[in-house]
Parts: sequence; C-alpha cells; structure tokens
Amino acid sequence: MDQRKWWVRGIVLGSALLLAPVGAWADKLTELEQAFETQQKSLQQLQQEMHRLRQDRTAQQTEIDRRVMEVEQKAAEAAASSLLTGYEPGKGFFLKSADGQFNLSLRGYAQNWMHVEGARNEEAFPSVVDGQNVTAAGLKRHDQSTFRLRRTRIIVSGQVFTDFGFFIESEISGGAIGTRLEEGWGSYTYAPWAKVTVGQYKPRFGLEMLTSARDLDFAERAVIARSLSPDQELGATVEGTLKLANMLPVYYGVGIYNGCGRVDQCAIDNDGKKEFTGRVAVSPLMPFGTLTIGLNADHRTFRMVRDTGATDANSVTRPGPVGSGFETFNPVGPTGVRLAGNGVGGTQNGFRINGDRVTGGGDLVFDFYPFVIKGEYAYASQERDKLGAGGTNLDHLIMQGGYGSIGYWLFGTKRNGLLTNLRYEHVRVDDNKGAFTPAAANERPMELRSGTLGLTWYVNPSVRLRGNYILTDLRPGRNAVGMSNSTHGELAHQGIAELQVQF
Repeated sequence: MDQRKWWVRGIVLGSALLLAPVGAWADKLTELEQAFETQQKSLQQLQQEMHRLRQDRTAQQTEIDRRVMEVEQKAAEAAASSLLTGYEPGKGFFLKSADGQFNLSLRGYAQNWMHVEGARNEEAFPSVVDGQNVTAAGLKRHDQSTFRLRRTRIIVSGQVFTDFGFFIESEISGGAIGTRLEEGWGSYTYAPWAKVTVGQYKPRFGLEMLTSARDLDFAERAVIARSLSPDQELGATVEGTLKLANMLPVYYGVGIYNGCGRVDQCAIDNDGKKEFTGRVAVSPLMPFGTLTIGLNADHRTFRMVRDTGATDANSVTRPGPVGSGFETFNPVGPTGVRLAGNGVGGTQNGFRINGDRVTGGGDLVFDFYPFVIKGEYAYASQERDKLGAGGTNLDHLIMQGGYGSIGYWLFGTKRNGLLTNLRYEHVRVDDNKGAFTPAAANERPMELRSGTLGLTWYVNPSVRLRGNYILTDLRPGRNAVGMSNSTHGELAHQGIAELQVQF
C-alpha cells in the first residue's frame, strides 16, 4: 500500500516538471550564476583584506622590533655611562663605571705611636772615652717616652680605559715629618707579563720595603731593609708575571732611576749616573701552604757632585757637608736612633762613603696557616774612593745583614684576628779586609743584634692595635749610650704601641 503511494507521487511530480516552461529553468540558472559571482567577489575581497592585514602586521612587528632595539641600545648606553659608588672596609671609597673601564678610589690611614723609653740616668754615663764626650752624645741620643704621629697618608688611585692606571699618595703630617709627595706614578698594562710604570715609587727590591706600611707585621721595618733597600725614587720600571710551563708563576721587575731620593730630596739627578734595580720572585708548588722566594740586585752611586749628593727616604745615606767630598752611611733603628753614632762630642758619626754601591740579596715568605715565616738578607759593597790618606782609595765598606721572623695566628686573619710574632735581626758594617781601615779617626765597625716581640690585634679591616717590645745589643757600646735605659752600652729596652685607622 505504501509503495503504491510513492509511485503515484513520483508520476505526478515528473509530469509537472515536464509540463513546466523552459524560461523558468533559465531564470533559475542565472540566479545561481549571479550568486556564485557574488560569492567569488566576496572571497576575493576577503583574501585582499587578509593580505593587507598581514602586511600591516609585518610592518607593525618591524616597527616594534626597531623600537625595542632603540630602547635596548639607550639602556645599554645609560648603563655604560652610569657610575657605581660604594665603600669597602679597609680599602676606601670607590667610584667606577658600569663597564669597568674607569674607576677612582679614595683611601687613607693614620698611624699613631706611643714610643716608650727607659729612664735616662745620665749620672751613670761614662763621660769622656778616648777623647770622645760619650756623655754629651748620650744626652743628645736619648728620647723621652712620647706620643708620635708616625704616618698620615691620603691615597688617590684609579684606572682609565682599563689599561692605564695612576696612584698618588701624600704624607700630610707636617712638622718634622713634613708634607710631601710619597708616591706618584702612572702605568700602562699591555698584558699580565708587561706593565710599564713611570713616576716616583719604590724600586722593585726586597720584601719589607715593597710591603706597604699599612701591612707590616711589626711597627717598623727591619734595620737592614731600611738601610740597603732603595726607597722612593724617580724612574721607570718594566714588570710582569709569567707562567713557566703554565704552572709556575714567576714575577720580574727591572727599572732605571735617578738614584738620589724623592722629588723633594732631589728634583733632578745630581750626578747623571742612574740607579739600576732588578727583582725576580717565584712561587713553586707546595704540598701545603704557599712559598715565595725573591732575588734582588741594585747598583747605584753615592758621590758628591757640585756639593750635592744622593740620599734615601730613610736618610740612612746622606750627603756630607758642603765641600767634604763624601757622603755618610748611618743605619737607623726602629725608633729613629742612628746606630753608628750621632757625631756629638767627637763621637762616631756614621761611615764616610764615596762611589758606587752594589747590593744583592734574597727573601722568602712561607705562609701555612696559622704560621707565617719570613726572612730577608742583603749584602752591599760600597766604594770609599779618595777617602784615605793623601786621597787614596780605601777598601770597600761591606754592609750586610738580615732578619728572620715567625708569626702565629692565635685566631682569625687580618680582617679580624690576633697575631703574635717574633723577629731576630743582625747587621754588620765593616770593610772587606777584616782589619778595618777608618775614613775618619773615630770610625769603628758596627754590629747590631736585635729581637722584637710583637702582638697585633686586627679589630676589623679598618682598625689595628699593636704592641712591640724591642731588645737591642749594639757594638761599639758607646754608640748605644743614652738609647733608652742604656748607660754603658748594655742592652737597650724599648717599646712601641700603635693604633692604625684606615678608610
């Protein structure tokens, strides 16, 4: 029944379609074509709009990238031109560029001493001995216990364009110490193995002399270091550190200098003869601790020319009187006492010298916490030209000596700790024949043996408290009369208490 109904419907519909007019089919086809064209145009418009949007997005992204790059570049330029400031305890204030090419630092320190001497007891002085008024010399030699301003320094240093550096250190104590330029130099570093320094500074010689006064283990340097190691000079140095076999660091430093003292002591070379100095130091690999061994050499001239002569910063060697034709060598103790006499009352007044001096020596540092061992030895041969009878040359004066010290950290380090140490010194001045030939009637060979016991408390990186007890045996004994408690040349006992504050 249902199938019959579907057949009837199909016949009726087919008949209707066959009987419809042809124009109706044409109109329907036209409508479909127009609809299709309209859709095609819409699709093209959509594609064009999408293409335009893609172009706009690309242009916008390019602009965004450009602006981001500009902002990053400006930020980098601003960072490079910005300055970093700060303070590091014990090292002072600093001002540096963010790129590390420039920096400026300001620091300084003051060392205040309490110098303790024994009673004078001049009534026990030996009066006149061998025609020399030893009592008068002893009275002049004796110092009272006193407070002293040992050093007051301001230091400005910096770096320019990474490779260039400068350093200016001034002493501002005034008075007997004076206000002066202590160090002032500029440098250029080509590589770790090649650095050139020009100006006023310490030639590369010795251990203690190259150690800053801020970092000494005792209140004062050893007698032999102050006597034979050259102090501040005007000149030029080439130095650097090499690595042998890529594992053994070797330092070298060679220099040429005027050889006549600081700029305030001799503005220009007095005799035209230069001082030549060299140092080599190695640090071999050790199973424990660190070891550094140094070798030193120096050649300089002490000769009066046009009544002017060379000197040194410690005034151990000084020009003689105008017209004398000689200079004077007279070692100085830690408290400033001249150990080869002071010349008062016809007593000895150092050793007369004239001519070239050749000095050599070595030093070492062995640091294995809590112990620190240090030592230094120097030997010098000094000409005494035209100082003998009738203007003859005397045998060379031989100046030699050294020291050894051992320290023990009771706790801590130099940032905050307590160090106890002991130093023994020996210095001898004689000629090279054994039978001393004096250049002046009262000259005698000199021999010093001294011991120093020290205790140093590093409160923090900026503050240090120190106490030194010094025991001195000096020969000939008459040169010790008046030194602290010594009345007949016996052992002299002295003390130094020090407060150092640095920023």
